Amino acid sequence: MIELLHIGVLMGGFGSEKEVSLKTGEACSDALKNCQNYRISDLVVDKNFITNIQRIKPDICFNALHGQFGEDGTIQGFLNTMQIPYTHSGVSASSIAMNKNYTKYIISKLTENSEDPIIFPKTLILEELNNYNLEKPLVIKPVKGGSSVGVQILNKSNDKIYLKKINNANLMIEPLVGNRELTVTVLNDKPLTVTEISPKENAFYDYKSKYKSKGSVHQLPAKIPKNIFDKAMNWAQRSHKILGCKGVSRSDFRFDDKDKKLYMLEINTQPGMTKTSLVPEQAKFCNISMTKLVEILINQAQWENQC
Repeated sequence: MIELLHIGVLMGGFGSEKEVSLKTGEACSDALKNCQNYRISDLVVDKNFITNIQRIKPDICFNALHGQFGEDGTIQGFLNTMQIPYTHSGVSASSIAMNKNYTKYIISKLTENSEDPIIFPKTLILEELNNYNLEKPLVIKPVKGGSSVGVQILNKSNDKIYLKKINNANLMIEPLVGNRELTVTVLNDKPLTVTEISPKENAFYDYKSKYKSKGSVHQLPAKIPKNIFDKAMNWAQRSHKILGCKGVSRSDFRFDDKDKKLYMLEINTQPGMTKTSLVPEQAKFCNISMTKLVEILINQAQWENQC
Protein backbone atom coordinates (compact mmCIF):
# COMPACT_ATOMS: atom_id res chain seq x y z
CA MET A 1 0.00 0.00 0.00
CA ILE A 2 1.43 3.40 -1.06
CA GLU A 3 1.71 5.89 1.80
CA LEU A 4 0.17 9.22 0.79
CA LEU A 5 2.12 12.46 1.22
CA HIS A 6 0.64 14.30 4.20
CA ILE A 7 -0.05 17.99 3.43
CA GLY A 8 -0.88 20.47 6.17
CA VAL A 9 -2.70 23.52 4.80
CA LEU A 10 -1.85 26.54 6.95
CA MET A 11 -4.56 29.20 7.10
CA GLY A 12 -5.89 31.92 9.37
CA GLY A 13 -3.16 33.66 11.35
CA PHE A 14 -3.18 36.66 13.64
CA GLY A 15 -3.27 39.79 11.48
CA SER A 16 -5.79 41.86 9.54
CA GLU A 17 -5.73 39.41 6.61
CA LYS A 18 -6.95 36.41 8.62
CA GLU A 19 -10.32 36.17 6.84
CA VAL A 20 -8.71 36.31 3.40
CA SER A 21 -6.27 33.59 4.45
CA LEU A 22 -9.12 31.34 5.59
CA LYS A 23 -10.72 31.71 2.15
CA THR A 24 -7.42 31.04 0.38
CA GLY A 25 -6.81 28.03 2.61
CA GLU A 26 -10.25 26.60 1.94
CA ALA A 27 -9.85 26.97 -1.83
CA CYS A 28 -6.36 25.43 -1.84
CA SER A 29 -7.39 22.60 0.48
CA ASP A 30 -10.33 21.74 -1.77
CA ALA A 31 -8.02 21.69 -4.79
CA LEU A 32 -5.44 19.51 -3.04
CA LYS A 33 -8.15 17.02 -2.10
CA ASN A 34 -8.65 16.43 -5.82
CA CYS A 35 -5.10 15.06 -6.00
CA GLN A 36 -4.94 11.32 -5.33
CA ASN A 37 -1.36 11.42 -4.03
CA TYR A 38 -2.03 13.50 -0.90
CA ARG A 39 -3.61 13.25 2.51
CA ILE A 40 -4.82 16.69 3.57
CA SER A 41 -5.08 18.22 7.04
CA ASP A 42 -6.43 21.75 7.43
CA LEU A 43 -4.39 23.55 10.07
CA VAL A 44 -5.77 26.85 11.36
CA VAL A 45 -2.96 29.01 12.70
CA ASP A 46 -4.04 30.27 16.14
CA LYS A 47 -2.74 30.18 19.72
CA ASN A 48 -2.77 26.36 19.60
CA PHE A 49 -0.76 26.18 16.37
CA ILE A 50 2.50 24.77 17.78
CA THR A 51 0.70 21.99 19.64
CA ASN A 52 -1.41 21.14 16.60
CA ILE A 53 1.40 21.02 14.05
CA GLN A 54 3.45 18.79 16.37
CA ARG A 55 0.44 16.50 16.68
CA ILE A 56 -0.43 16.45 12.97
CA LYS A 57 3.20 16.15 11.76
CA PRO A 58 2.68 17.01 8.07
CA ASP A 59 5.28 16.03 5.48
CA ILE A 60 4.85 19.40 3.73
CA CYS A 61 3.01 22.58 4.68
CA PHE A 62 1.01 24.42 2.05
CA ASN A 63 1.30 28.03 3.19
CA ALA A 64 -2.04 29.75 2.61
CA LEU A 65 -1.33 32.49 5.16
CA HIS A 66 -1.28 36.21 4.35
CA GLY A 67 0.26 39.21 6.04
CA GLN A 68 1.73 39.26 9.53
CA PHE A 69 3.32 35.97 10.68
CA GLY A 70 2.54 34.12 7.45
CA GLU A 71 4.09 36.37 4.81
CA ASP A 72 6.89 38.19 6.63
CA GLY A 73 9.36 35.34 7.14
CA THR A 74 8.12 34.35 10.61
CA ILE A 75 6.31 31.12 9.74
CA GLN A 76 9.02 30.33 7.19
CA GLY A 77 11.71 30.52 9.89
CA PHE A 78 9.62 28.39 12.24
CA LEU A 79 9.10 25.69 9.61
CA ASN A 80 12.81 25.75 8.80
CA THR A 81 13.53 25.08 12.46
CA MET A 82 10.95 22.27 12.46
CA GLN A 83 12.55 20.92 9.25
CA ILE A 84 9.17 20.84 7.51
CA PRO A 85 9.22 21.79 3.79
CA TYR A 86 6.72 24.45 2.73
CA THR A 87 5.35 26.11 -0.37
CA HIS A 88 6.04 29.65 -1.58
CA SER A 89 9.05 31.82 -0.73
CA GLY A 90 11.57 31.42 2.09
CA VAL A 91 12.60 33.69 4.95
CA SER A 92 14.63 36.34 3.13
CA ALA A 93 12.37 36.85 0.11
CA SER A 94 9.28 36.90 2.34
CA SER A 95 10.67 39.41 4.82
CA ILE A 96 11.99 41.78 2.13
CA ALA A 97 8.87 41.68 -0.05
CA MET A 98 6.66 42.28 2.98
CA ASN A 99 8.34 45.67 3.45
CA LYS A 100 7.40 47.87 0.50
CA ASN A 101 10.22 50.34 1.15
CA TYR A 102 12.87 47.59 1.22
CA THR A 103 11.42 46.05 -1.94
CA LYS A 104 11.46 49.38 -3.75
CA TYR A 105 15.02 50.22 -2.69
CA ILE A 106 16.56 46.83 -3.53
CA ILE A 107 14.88 46.33 -6.90
CA SER A 108 15.48 49.95 -7.95
CA LYS A 109 19.17 49.83 -7.01
CA LEU A 110 19.81 46.50 -8.70
CA THR A 111 18.20 47.56 -11.98
CA GLU A 112 18.97 51.31 -12.17
CA ASN A 113 21.98 50.83 -14.46
CA SER A 114 20.35 48.22 -16.66
CA GLU A 115 18.83 48.78 -20.09
CA ASP A 116 15.36 48.62 -18.55
CA PRO A 117 15.40 49.99 -14.95
CA ILE A 118 12.36 49.09 -12.87
CA ILE A 119 10.57 52.28 -11.81
CA PHE A 120 8.50 52.74 -8.64
CA PRO A 121 6.47 55.77 -7.54
CA LYS A 122 8.60 58.16 -5.49
CA THR A 123 8.33 57.83 -1.72
CA LEU A 124 7.47 61.26 -0.30
CA ILE A 125 8.76 62.51 3.03
CA LEU A 126 6.97 64.81 5.45
CA GLU A 127 8.96 67.93 4.49
CA GLU A 128 7.94 67.50 0.86
CA LEU A 129 4.28 67.11 1.80
CA ASN A 130 4.20 70.50 3.48
CA ASN A 131 4.58 72.09 0.04
CA TYR A 132 2.62 69.51 -1.90
CA ASN A 133 -0.31 71.17 -3.68
CA LEU A 134 -2.27 67.95 -4.27
CA GLU A 135 -2.51 68.45 -8.01
CA LYS A 136 -2.34 64.68 -8.00
CA PRO A 137 -3.83 62.50 -5.26
CA LEU A 138 -1.51 60.78 -2.80
CA VAL A 139 -1.61 57.20 -1.60
CA ILE A 140 -1.07 56.50 2.09
CA LYS A 141 -0.46 52.81 2.74
CA PRO A 142 1.10 50.51 5.33
CA VAL A 143 4.79 49.77 4.78
CA LYS A 144 3.95 46.17 5.63
CA GLY A 145 0.70 44.49 4.68
CA GLY A 146 -1.43 43.40 1.78
CA SER A 147 -4.97 42.99 0.44
CA SER A 148 -5.14 46.83 0.32
CA VAL A 149 -5.93 46.87 4.04
CA GLY A 150 -5.35 50.37 5.43
CA VAL A 151 -4.76 52.04 2.05
CA GLN A 152 -6.17 55.57 1.76
CA ILE A 153 -6.29 58.05 -1.14
CA LEU A 154 -5.43 61.60 -0.11
CA ASN A 155 -6.91 64.49 -2.10
CA LYS A 156 -8.05 68.04 -1.56
CA SER A 157 -11.34 67.00 0.00
CA ASN A 158 -9.89 64.79 2.70
CA ASP A 159 -6.35 66.05 3.26
CA LYS A 160 -6.98 67.36 6.79
CA ILE A 161 -8.28 63.97 7.87
CA TYR A 162 -5.39 61.86 6.62
CA LEU A 163 -2.47 64.25 7.02
CA LYS A 164 -2.68 63.50 10.75
CA LYS A 165 -1.51 59.97 9.94
CA ILE A 166 1.64 61.00 8.11
CA ASN A 167 3.87 60.82 11.20
CA ASN A 168 3.09 57.15 11.66
CA ALA A 169 6.33 55.29 10.91
CA ASN A 170 4.34 52.29 9.72
CA LEU A 171 2.87 54.26 6.82
CA MET A 172 4.38 55.39 3.53
CA ILE A 173 3.22 58.05 1.09
CA GLU A 174 3.45 58.04 -2.69
CA PRO A 175 1.82 60.01 -5.52
CA LEU A 176 -1.05 58.13 -7.14
CA VAL A 177 0.55 57.29 -10.47
CA GLY A 178 -1.06 56.01 -13.63
CA ASN A 179 -4.69 55.37 -14.42
CA ARG A 180 -4.71 51.63 -15.18
CA GLU A 181 -4.12 48.79 -12.73
CA LEU A 182 -2.10 45.79 -13.96
CA THR A 183 -0.84 42.58 -12.38
CA VAL A 184 1.38 39.65 -13.40
CA THR A 185 1.69 36.21 -11.83
CA VAL A 186 5.07 34.47 -11.90
CA LEU A 187 4.86 30.70 -11.47
CA ASN A 188 8.11 28.75 -11.10
CA ASP A 189 10.11 31.69 -12.47
CA LYS A 190 7.87 32.17 -15.55
CA PRO A 191 5.39 35.05 -15.98
CA LEU A 192 1.90 33.92 -17.00
CA THR A 193 0.12 36.96 -18.45
CA VAL A 194 -0.93 40.54 -17.70
CA THR A 195 -4.36 41.26 -16.24
CA GLU A 196 -5.91 44.72 -16.21
CA ILE A 197 -8.13 45.32 -13.20
CA SER A 198 -10.96 47.83 -13.30
CA PRO A 199 -12.60 48.35 -9.88
CA LYS A 200 -16.32 49.01 -10.18
CA GLU A 201 -16.81 51.37 -7.25
CA ASN A 202 -13.47 52.99 -6.35
CA ALA A 203 -10.48 54.67 -7.95
CA PHE A 204 -8.11 51.90 -6.95
CA TYR A 205 -8.12 48.15 -6.33
CA ASP A 206 -9.17 48.19 -2.67
CA TYR A 207 -10.18 45.37 -0.31
CA LYS A 208 -13.82 45.39 -1.43
CA SER A 209 -12.86 45.32 -5.10
CA LYS A 210 -10.59 42.31 -4.48
CA TYR A 211 -12.84 40.08 -2.43
CA LYS A 212 -16.42 41.13 -3.13
CA SER A 213 -18.08 39.02 -5.83
CA LYS A 214 -17.97 41.02 -9.08
CA GLY A 215 -16.19 43.84 -7.25
CA SER A 216 -13.93 44.43 -10.24
CA VAL A 217 -13.62 43.61 -13.93
CA HIS A 218 -10.57 41.60 -15.02
CA GLN A 219 -9.35 41.85 -18.61
CA LEU A 220 -6.83 39.17 -19.55
CA PRO A 221 -4.75 39.43 -21.44
CA ALA A 222 -4.70 43.16 -20.81
CA LYS A 223 -5.41 45.32 -23.85
CA ILE A 224 -2.40 47.58 -23.54
CA PRO A 225 0.47 48.45 -25.90
CA LYS A 226 2.65 45.42 -26.59
CA ASN A 227 5.80 47.10 -25.29
CA ILE A 228 4.07 47.83 -21.96
CA PHE A 229 2.69 44.28 -21.81
CA ASP A 230 6.17 42.85 -22.38
CA LYS A 231 7.72 45.28 -19.89
CA ALA A 232 5.27 44.25 -17.15
CA MET A 233 5.99 40.55 -17.81
CA ASN A 234 9.74 41.21 -17.73
CA TRP A 235 9.67 43.36 -14.59
CA ALA A 236 7.59 40.78 -12.71
CA GLN A 237 9.97 37.97 -13.64
CA ARG A 238 13.09 40.01 -12.80
CA SER A 239 11.68 41.14 -9.44
CA HIS A 240 10.72 37.56 -8.58
CA LYS A 241 14.31 36.43 -9.25
CA ILE A 242 16.02 39.44 -7.63
CA LEU A 243 14.28 38.78 -4.31
CA GLY A 244 14.73 35.02 -4.61
CA CYS A 245 11.02 34.22 -4.62
CA LYS A 246 9.94 30.59 -4.92
CA GLY A 247 6.83 28.92 -6.27
CA VAL A 248 4.46 31.77 -7.06
CA SER A 249 4.45 35.55 -6.72
CA ARG A 250 2.29 38.36 -8.05
CA SER A 251 3.61 41.78 -9.03
CA ASP A 252 1.31 44.81 -9.19
CA PHE A 253 1.71 47.80 -11.50
CA ARG A 254 0.10 51.08 -12.57
CA PHE A 255 0.22 52.19 -16.20
CA ASP A 256 -0.09 55.83 -17.23
CA ASP A 257 -2.08 55.84 -20.46
CA LYS A 258 -1.21 59.46 -21.20
CA ASP A 259 2.56 59.41 -20.60
CA LYS A 260 2.91 55.73 -21.60
CA LYS A 261 4.84 54.99 -18.40
CA LEU A 262 4.76 51.84 -16.30
CA TYR A 263 5.30 51.88 -12.53
CA MET A 264 5.81 48.89 -10.28
CA LEU A 265 4.01 49.03 -6.94
CA GLU A 266 4.95 45.85 -5.05
CA ILE A 267 5.52 42.11 -5.21
CA ASN A 268 3.41 39.64 -3.23
CA THR A 269 5.01 36.38 -2.12
CA GLN A 270 1.71 35.00 -0.74
CA PRO A 271 -0.83 36.16 -3.33
CA GLY A 272 -4.49 35.43 -2.71
CA MET A 273 -5.88 32.20 -4.12
CA THR A 274 -9.58 32.61 -3.34
CA LYS A 275 -12.40 32.14 -5.86
CA THR A 276 -12.10 35.81 -6.91
CA SER A 277 -8.28 35.98 -6.84
CA LEU A 278 -6.05 36.89 -9.75
CA VAL A 279 -3.47 34.08 -9.58
CA PRO A 280 -5.88 31.16 -10.19
CA GLU A 281 -7.55 33.22 -12.91
CA GLN A 282 -4.26 33.80 -14.73
CA ALA A 283 -3.30 30.15 -14.28
CA LYS A 284 -6.62 29.06 -15.78
CA PHE A 285 -6.01 31.37 -18.75
CA CYS A 286 -2.74 29.46 -19.26
CA ASN A 287 -4.59 26.11 -19.07
CA ILE A 288 -3.45 25.41 -15.51
CA SER A 289 -6.32 24.27 -13.32
CA MET A 290 -6.52 25.12 -9.63
CA THR A 291 -5.68 21.50 -8.82
CA LYS A 292 -2.64 21.61 -11.10
CA LEU A 293 -1.59 24.95 -9.64
CA VAL A 294 -1.48 23.70 -6.04
CA GLU A 295 0.23 20.52 -7.20
CA ILE A 296 2.97 22.58 -8.89
CA LEU A 297 3.56 24.41 -5.61
CA ILE A 298 3.75 21.15 -3.65
CA ASN A 299 6.23 19.74 -6.16
CA GLN A 300 8.35 22.89 -5.84
CA ALA A 301 8.41 22.48 -2.06
CA GLN A 302 9.52 18.84 -2.42
CA TRP A 303 12.22 19.78 -4.91
CA GLU A 304 13.55 22.58 -2.69
CA ASN A 305 13.77 20.13 0.22
CA GLN A 306 15.84 17.71 -1.86
CA CYS A 307 18.40 20.32 -2.99
